[in-house]
Amino acid sequence: MTRLEGLVSAQAARTPEADAVVFGRTRLTYRELEERSNRLAQALRADGLRPDDRVCLLVPKSPEAVVYLLGVLKAGGVCVPLDTASPAERLVSIVNRSGPCRLLADGPRTALAAELSAAAAPGVVAAVCLPDGEATDGVPGCSLTAAEVAAAPTTMPEPVSGGSDVAYVLFTSGSAGEPKGVPLTHAGIVHFVTWANEHFGLGPDDRISCHLQLHFDGSLWDVYGPLTCGAELHLVPPETSLLPTTLADFIRTSRLTQWLSVPSVLSAMARHDVMAKDDFPDLRRVLWGGEVFPPPDVEYWMRRLPHVTFTGFYGTTETTIASSFHTLTDLPDQALPVGRPIPGEWLEVVDDQLRPVAADEVGELVIGGAGVSPGYWRNPERTTASFVELPPGSGRRAYRTGDLGSRDADGLLRFHGRADRQVKVNGYRVELDDVMTELHALPEITAGAVVAVPGRAGGPLICAAYTLGAGISLTTVQLKARLAGKVPAYMLPTRWLVLESLPTNANGKTDLRALQRLFADEETPHGGGGGA
Repeated sequence: MTRLEGLVSAQAARTPEADAVVFGRTRLTYRELEERSNRLAQALRADGLRPDDRVCLLVPKSPEAVVYLLGVLKAGGVCVPLDTASPAERLVSIVNRSGPCRLLADGPRTALAAELSAAAAPGVVAAVCLPDGEATDGVPGCSLTAAEVAAAPTTMPEPVSGGSDVAYVLFTSGSAGEPKGVPLTHAGIVHFVTWANEHFGLGPDDRISCHLQLHFDGSLWDVYGPLTCGAELHLVPPETSLLPTTLADFIRTSRLTQWLSVPSVLSAMARHDVMAKDDFPDLRRVLWGGEVFPPPDVEYWMRRLPHVTFTGFYGTTETTIASSFHTLTDLPDQALPVGRPIPGEWLEVVDDQLRPVAADEVGELVIGGAGVSPGYWRNPERTTASFVELPPGSGRRAYRTGDLGSRDADGLLRFHGRADRQVKVNGYRVELDDVMTELHALPEITAGAVVAVPGRAGGPLICAAYTLGAGISLTTVQLKARLAGKVPAYMLPTRWLVLESLPTNANGKTDLRALQRLFADEETPHGGGGGA
């Protein structure tokens, strides 16, 4: 079985003195990356980590984070990257679902690790590991310190045996108000990374961005793509992501050859006109996924950078990074297609009985092949509903995406929106019912509903309408702050409306379409009750 860390170690043996990871002025060579991750792996093994033990990583994108990921994999563990910007309550929920597990934190996240360990259910956190932390006093359960990691051997630990093939568990928004875990395997990740590196010709002369966050499945190719072909991995600092102009400067000064991001970021860069004609002379490839990319913004990029190849990906976390792709050869005159399956994957458009539909007919997109996840983490009921055999009884596992799509007569796949209440915001999957569940849980709210409407930049805007209890005076700003303690920032509604009562339909249920019309009406005073 080929494992991710083995591919990275093999590359380190080929080019030990080449730069592997670049972050501002910090550079790690392949030798340094190998030795530091080996030390951590050896220390984790000595601390009692066993194959398939989950390790929740509390570290933002940084060279240390890459070391931690590799160290966990080399020790035989399963990586569970956490969004350190998420509310503690949500992180505790993920930790509880991952347990028993270890918490692995960098120095600045020591206090957060202690807080999560204390708040988790009894027995969930087996140990707290602080490989770079200096002050470990007051951290209950701390079993691995910086001194112990520094004293560990720099040699590769014995190969993993006896475990499963799971490399990561990534948590996404869940419609019931709780994050849901998606296990991804070494085999599935290696399959995509190997194909993509070969297809796009990645090599030692490449300088490749990592703009996506490490708890986002698209980052897996960002990280393991360059590190398995000898390229430089350039981590985008968080302050660089604040403005389209600073992102453009980063591409120039880093002399990037590949830039992968989400369409909302690419659209913002286009609409702020941050590129000159023939800008970024070293750039060869621009890639995106996770959202619809508006054709006018695509055209802007293509006209500014005629020397660059432009490729869009389509897929879901449940099918590992991406399952289809489309490289543009001409300026787009309509919505971009989903494209064609990558080798080893297949996509089908089916009706509600899982029967293939005719060409150009809209149905649900299902995905099968090498990237399909084993199922949802510890959720057999949801797994049974979403992971099916196609045709039924054939043994060919497939994932029901909930996306609507069609296939042209020539086999080209197209996207037609969602069949449910899921949206994509900045590449993140958001279940509107997840947000609504948390909104309802606030004691001041007597009724609430969450919908999405198209934004002027092309992506969806999350909108919340609510009613307050009798005698309660609460501004929208205060309400938004309360909700921010429960959900990540990308899930927070951007438009708010306080009502005497929510509109209902003939069945007595909340009329979500009526709310969408209210929010889409530009004359409606959004943010009533204090503003957003």
